[in-house]
Amino acid sequence: MPSYATTFSGIFKAGSYTVTGAAISTSISNRVSAFFSSTVVTVPSVANSITVSSVYFNDDTLTYSGAPYYYTNLSSVVLSPVSWTVNGASTIPSFTYKNLKEKPQYGTMTNWPDTISKGIGFTFSIYDLNYITGASVLISDGLPIPNVTTKALGLGSDTLTFSSTDLSSMSTSTNAIITLIMENSHAIKIDNKDFKMSNESSYSRKIVIKN
Repeated sequence: MPSYATTFSGIFKAGSYTVTGAAISTSISNRVSAFFSSTVVTVPSVANSITVSSVYFNDDTLTYSGAPYYYTNLSSVVLSPVSWTVNGASTIPSFTYKNLKEKPQYGTMTNWPDTISKGIGFTFSIYDLNYITGASVLISDGLPIPNVTTKALGLGSDTLTFSSTDLSSMSTSTNAIITLIMENSHAIKIDNKDFKMSNESSYSRKIVIKN
């Protein structure tokens, strides 16, 4: 049944992730994950992670990964349909759920940068966003311990600006990444437990950060 919860006992994600850049080949990967928690959370938390008996995405068995502490695919999966099966344990019930929501989409982007200047900042626009409950843009300078800044795109808005202040923590880099992350999510309730179901799309581009 539908839920209006904002904290969850489990978080399910199915997404298509594109990476490109001025001098690299474009790659697209499909990834799914299922996280279960001993207490309700808004985002996955290592401290609260718990296991269940098994998780399936469509007909694929997902593997529990001890590093991120969630169930995920180790080989490529097909994202249509989006069907989850959980054989529960502990406080997590067993259930099957088919997510019929659409994958987030956008039409075009303008001024999506190859190079950004910390001292100037930049503005870009994203048009024809569809099937979206939330969208944000993340910039990482790509260092071994990266500096990261993130901004949410307001619903109904198609323009986002990163000022010089927003970029002040970034280091100059030729391995930086800018990522548009979009989700179409909703909550369901099963046996008095709330679960978040999210279809995602992201578009990442390798960029240069200069002063």
